[in-house]
Amino acid sequence: MKSKKTSGFGLDVLWLAIGTVAYAFIGWRWSAPAAAWIAPVFLLRFFRNREKWYTPLLSLPCLYAAFLTNMLGAWDLPVIAQVILPAVVPLPLILVLYIDRALSPRLKGIWATLVFPAAYVTMDYILGFTPLGTLFSTASTQFSFATIAQAASITGIWGISFLIAWFASIVNTVWENGFDLRLPRGTDSTRLVHNPVAVFVAAALLIVAYGSVRIATSPSRSETVRVAGITVEHPRDYWALLDIDTPKEEVDKHSLEIRGIEDELFTKSTRAAQAGARIIFWAEGNGVIIGEELEGFISRAGDFAKRHGVYFAPAILELRYGSSLNYNEVLMFTPEGELAFTYQKTKSWLPVESDGVIKTIETPYGTLAAAICFDLDFPHFLRQAAKAGTDIMLVPAYDSERIRPFHTEPALLRGIEGGYSVVRQVNKGTSVAADHRGMVLAQQDYFMTEDRLMFADVPIEGTRTVYGCLGDWFAWASIALFIALVGRTIKRRTQAK
Repeated sequence: MKSKKTSGFGLDVLWLAIGTVAYAFIGWRWSAPAAAWIAPVFLLRFFRNREKWYTPLLSLPCLYAAFLTNMLGAWDLPVIAQVILPAVVPLPLILVLYIDRALSPRLKGIWATLVFPAAYVTMDYILGFTPLGTLFSTASTQFSFATIAQAASITGIWGISFLIAWFASIVNTVWENGFDLRLPRGTDSTRLVHNPVAVFVAAALLIVAYGSVRIATSPSRSETVRVAGITVEHPRDYWALLDIDTPKEEVDKHSLEIRGIEDELFTKSTRAAQAGARIIFWAEGNGVIIGEELEGFISRAGDFAKRHGVYFAPAILELRYGSSLNYNEVLMFTPEGELAFTYQKTKSWLPVESDGVIKTIETPYGTLAAAICFDLDFPHFLRQAAKAGTDIMLVPAYDSERIRPFHTEPALLRGIEGGYSVVRQVNKGTSVAADHRGMVLAQQDYFMTEDRLMFADVPIEGTRTVYGCLGDWFAWASIALFIALVGRTIKRRTQAK
């Protein structure tokens, strides 16, 4: 059964153009949350309208150009990777669009509208286990839509992805039926189920109502603790030394400036303590420590924590001679000066020796945890923090000018999912502190601030969430739905024959 062709090729090219332009504003260099809702509407229209199966392949170069424009120069990747990645990232979306094109015309009513969202979430969830995580998920762009973002506390970001894709499918169903929104005639109790528009509107209103009520009725009434995040500018990229196996002679060339950065970080940390901060941490790898000087640094950091009576979490890049491993770490010190834990970044493009365990510590200011930058793009990995009852998550990070503030937002969504506050201190990006509802408590732009010391009064109590308890239940339900729809399609086709 072929999809019904409803417009000429010229109009279809227009729909493709609109969808492509909107796609260029999903995440990364330019992130417009509304674009994530607009792009699939018109891309779906283009795919469904074309009778020949190969015609939709025209979307390949268009989406490549759109994503290349958005991504080029936005991330610290080799040029060849920046050229190849935009060709790979749109492929799962194109596959899902083809799946919808193949299955939805063979189903009726609400079932036809569920093919695209079920297939999209299935693909989105699978991609979350790749080295890219959920970096390119449309749901990761929705933090600023606060009421919708609250759905993550129940479904994780998968419920948001489902809603966006379902919206595109519903709009196309209405479009194909001449924008006739009338309910089907009849008095039987199931007629509402056969009107997918009514079901979608009811579901969307329920999500918005839940989000509104959660924001309005669950402001944290707990006490707060002052958290300070600190960033000191680096004159060069010290991670580049790992690419050449950290030769001693190269490290020695920069030893004076490395020690100068460390001194400046401790000076700013002292100011933070004097301003009342009880929890102090640094941006990702902001302290650069030569391996043979690590013990001396630990002693200095412990003395600082004890002298000021603070929980102190310096984030360091440890340079070990002759090694290419990324010793990108957070060291947590207690007010007694003891080293409570060391956490090494787990999700990294560079080789690591991380044990993959999110560490926590019980304090008078709630349960503290720490993870680093890219770790927060993996919801299944960060669920450890929710299961451990985390109240405040400290996130040292390092971004780039062109992906701010977007790359901070997925980290804040993890806080909504897990029911904890997130403080993300960023080198070359946008630092944000937000509570467990995603309500912003403090914000600072690296490129618009000379004194990069951010304070935030953060609730010491988080909350438990459905997602924190049940995990990716909604993603698995979507996968089951997708399998059921495939089975239903096969059954209907067999019966038709």
